[in-house]
Amino acid sequence: MRADIFDNLGKSPENALTPSKLNNLARRSIENQLGSVWLNGEVTDFYKAPSGHAYFSLKDQKSSVKCTFFKQYNFSNVEIKNGDNLLALGQATLYEERGTFQLKVERVETSGIGDMAKAFAELKVKLEALGYFSPEKKRTLPHSIHSLAIVTSKTSAAVTDVLNVIKRRNPLLSVKIYHTSVQGERATEEIIDALLTADIDNHDVILLTRGGGSQEDLWTFNDVSIAQTLFNLTTPCVSAIGHERDTSISDLVADVSAITPTAAAELLTPDIANLKLKLEHHKQALGNLITNKLNNNRQQLDIVYHKLEKSHPKNSLLQEKQRLQSQYEKMLGLIKQTHQSKTNDLQLQKNNLKRHDFKINQKQLDTQLMLNNIGNLAVIKFEKGLSAVQNFSNRLNTLSPLATLSRGYSITLNNNDKSMIKSLNRVSIGDELETTVESGKIISKVISSHERI
Repeated sequence: MRADIFDNLGKSPENALTPSKLNNLARRSIENQLGSVWLNGEVTDFYKAPSGHAYFSLKDQKSSVKCTFFKQYNFSNVEIKNGDNLLALGQATLYEERGTFQLKVERVETSGIGDMAKAFAELKVKLEALGYFSPEKKRTLPHSIHSLAIVTSKTSAAVTDVLNVIKRRNPLLSVKIYHTSVQGERATEEIIDALLTADIDNHDVILLTRGGGSQEDLWTFNDVSIAQTLFNLTTPCVSAIGHERDTSISDLVADVSAITPTAAAELLTPDIANLKLKLEHHKQALGNLITNKLNNNRQQLDIVYHKLEKSHPKNSLLQEKQRLQSQYEKMLGLIKQTHQSKTNDLQLQKNNLKRHDFKINQKQLDTQLMLNNIGNLAVIKFEKGLSAVQNFSNRLNTLSPLATLSRGYSITLNNNDKSMIKSLNRVSIGDELETTVESGKIISKVISSHERI
């Protein structure tokens, strides 16, 4: 490019350049000075668009160059993938809209696996042999998470996405952010310190995360020291590094891996609306269970009360009284029947005597005497029977608990099992007692007990 192209351009405020003009000049200068070049490096961030064009970067240990490979160069027979060591021939240029230096590739030749891919594969084999990826050594996430530690950069888009998901799905979750660099020279040391600090702070789960980026940006999370730290944590850890297409050593070592930070947040925060619905179902089930239990206990109590009512001494006394009354009435009927029978016999004899002309007067006297004797015997027998019945009734009343109660005594039962209290060793402080006296029942509670002196 001729030097006069730049004469006076941008040299003073009056002829200042616009970004578009500067990028145009830079593109023309780069293309004229460099032209087509061969570039050798490791493929990273490979992406094939729906249009058929391919985009990737070629990198070495210090730098990387963005490359575009348009479909018109017919590269369908060439397989390009991340980690390949690639030779690319193309036009060095500048993408003016973004001011990005790039290589427009026209031809590629693969030359084996790249250094980063090789290092990743070797470390993966080494850690797998040590059991770092073993499923049986991974910790299970708790069913309910109340406290979450997030190890990431507090200024990153990833932490913003995670916090937005948590706020929407479960705002009650306690979250603490442990700030660390996620790329650069001090990133590995800071990430390890943040993980160890979060581990001793007794959180339920630790989330290690960062957003997407190039393979170089994410390379920190392939460090063996971070892998060892993750493996030795006592707190379950979720790793969400980059996007769905990215896989890091940290993802493989962590207890659970998520494809994106947002996916990790959704995994760790069940929707609070669903939790409320589930809680309501549990509440209804518990209410039904309590109601059924109370109904069963009430029914059992009714059965026991009915049995106790049937066996009450008052009922037994009433039945015995009815039996005695029946016997008394039978005896009285028998006496009346005997008396009537004797009266009929006497009348018959009387009639017979009238038919005979005997000493009527003497027979009348004898008959009257006999009648008197029969009456006296009947009365005596009746009084003896009545006395016997009365004695028997008095004995029953004497033996009845009700008679005992009428003399000022009482009957005390344990109100829980209805057992009779006969000694001090049958009661304890706090027991509820039921005491029956002549006029009713008294419910009381034991506050102390003393042996009789």
